Amino acid sequence: MSKEYYSELLTAYQQHMRPGAHGAVLAETEELVINGRTVSLSFMPHELIPEEGVVICRTDVARFTRWPADDLCRLLLQANNLWAGSKGSTLGLRGSDTLMMSAARRMGSLSVATFGAMLDTLCMDADDWAARLTAQPKNEPSPPDFQHMLHMRA
Repeated sequence: MSKEYYSELLTAYQQHMRPGAHGAVLAETEELVINGRTVSLSFMPHELIPEEGVVICRTDVARFTRWPADDLCRLLLQANNLWAGSKGSTLGLRGSDTLMMSAARRMGSLSVATFGAMLDTLCMDADDWAARLTAQPKNEPSPPDFQHMLHMRA
């Protein structure tokens, strides 16, 4: 379950998604697009136990034009706490302005189906976070004017 098995997994996934596709394009580029979202792939081998090598998938979630507010940073940290808000993925910064999401799985635990499910979950979760982070803030109704009520008599 070394780099060759990783390449075989990527080729099998490509064949599963696009039957009849020729060559090992995905295994060479280690990048694919799922519903408009670019996902970068990489493999981190384990020198002693090949099954313990790790497949890592990454995708950008949102780009910030200014530094995020403390409340947003707190929310992202909470989401990473035991992966509670990220379905097993991790949120982090790429550079100084891009929020990215990554997921990693042991090579020995992946088949074409589980690899596909991992990619789908990563992309759906990234879409959810992107929508949440780029949503316009809700306009809160103005607070009631209680001043006129103080002049009322029973």
